[in-house]
Amino acid sequence: MKRVFLIGDSIRIGYDKYVRENLEDCAQLYWVLDNARFVTYTLRLVQDWVSTDCDPEKLDVIHWNNGLWDIAHVCGEDETLTTPAAYEDGLRRIARRLKRICPNAKIIFGLTTSVIEERMKPTFYRRNAEIEAYNDIARKVMAEEGIEVNDLYTVAREMSDDWHSEDGTHYTEDGYKLLAQKVTEAIRAHL
Repeated sequence: MKRVFLIGDSIRIGYDKYVRENLEDCAQLYWVLDNARFVTYTLRLVQDWVSTDCDPEKLDVIHWNNGLWDIAHVCGEDETLTTPAAYEDGLRRIARRLKRICPNAKIIFGLTTSVIEERMKPTFYRRNAEIEAYNDIARKVMAEEGIEVNDLYTVAREMSDDWHSEDGTHYTEDGYKLLAQKVTEAIRAHL
């Protein structure tokens, strides 16, 4: 049976059980119990995560995302938590680390999902224009690193507002199932 590892933030935490159900006939799924948060957090822990429950050299596919925490404006600050330059550097270092410690895995990067800005709190918010800019950074890095991109942003952007939670960032069960379908399709293409 193929081995798949999921790494990501709370959006991944929301869809991972559905991906697991979708792939139970053909893959053993592993995932991070921890929230991958921002790129520097992921960079610090990614080797521990992929080495805890499985042999990293035996992984077939890794689906990974970072971005929502990096783009967040915390305590009402004008600056994002992670600067664009630091985001680019962090993504590149994570990509290279994953390729080094999981040399046989096909790596797929999931773009950061959209938000409903009107639902954001002024002390903790995100903007779609910044998400799009950071997604452009991710596309550039992944193209340079030879990593496939899974466009979860467009799926979320086209989703009914009713499938978004009250906080404007997370999703209802229907929303997570739709994201899981897109993740499942990307993974199945490499099994």
